[in-house]
Amino acid sequence: MARIDTITNKIKSNTRFMLCVRFMRILFFFYAFISFVFWFLNCFEVDWIYQFEKLFIVPYKIVRSFYQPQGVSADFSLAIIGGASLLLGFFCDFWSNILIRIIDNLEDERDKQIQLKRKKDRMKRQEARAAVSEVNNNVRMENSMLLFIIMPHVNKIKRKETDLELTFQEVDLWKQRVNKKFIDNIIYSKPMQKGYYRKNLFLVYKDFNYVDEFIYYAKPTLDSIIMEFKKYGIFVSFCYVLSALSLIENLEKELDCMDTILSLNFINQFIATQRFKINYDNKARAQYTLQYKGEYNLSKNLSITNNQPLYILSENNRTGASK
Repeated sequence: MARIDTITNKIKSNTRFMLCVRFMRILFFFYAFISFVFWFLNCFEVDWIYQFEKLFIVPYKIVRSFYQPQGVSADFSLAIIGGASLLLGFFCDFWSNILIRIIDNLEDERDKQIQLKRKKDRMKRQEARAAVSEVNNNVRMENSMLLFIIMPHVNKIKRKETDLELTFQEVDLWKQRVNKKFIDNIIYSKPMQKGYYRKNLFLVYKDFNYVDEFIYYAKPTLDSIIMEFKKYGIFVSFCYVLSALSLIENLEKELDCMDTILSLNFINQFIATQRFKINYDNKARAQYTLQYKGEYNLSKNLSITNNQPLYILSENNRTGASK
């Protein structure tokens, strides 16, 4: 962590320096431009330019220390000032490009260190889970499985008013790419079962206790997917639901209920069912907090009412700082 902070501080300091050099580059180029313009006007003996002589007092004195126009020959002092300013501008441009490469290298190194830290954290968590006793007083908790379902939303980032919306076929293709990217990044977690329910990706984990570790790595994965697809001009958002499962035979029934929750379109929120809350409340160490969101009718039949409470999973204040 200390090395990451050191690299981050270097990036910030080099970025500030680079912005300063870029500002100086603009300043020197502008000064060179007005110097050549005023020198050109001076050659034609335009009187009003002498109102701006204060702009050149200091560099004019420096130039005159080694250059003195002879006789009636043209005075090249302003041209020399312009040329020197132009060279300084090119030097600042060259130096700013070097700083940009340094910053890029530092950012690459920081990303590597972050990935390494995540890998170490994952190994520590796996070791901690392996050390936990398999004896559990709550039989229901012991046999519970973790169930997760996700539905991506994709929209084209309109850069011009004439940009067309995505077709239904294009939307499906982008959703497939998003789902594949998510699976590729989360496959190390080795779900007991994965598949699609009504085109929405679901994952089943044998041990409900895996929930904290799953969320810890799923959140940055989802954030990175959003950032990556922006490069392709696609804005991605997600709806996702967490639940618990006692028997695998009840999977389809539970997925049907979770699919209804997805249709409520709670964007980028970890929504949890009542089953999930019951199991999570029985955990010995809860790293997240379940906040009551409200009661919703989860029946697909409009003539039947099936009101159930839903919850939002959020970081526990006591552990949020370490995340």
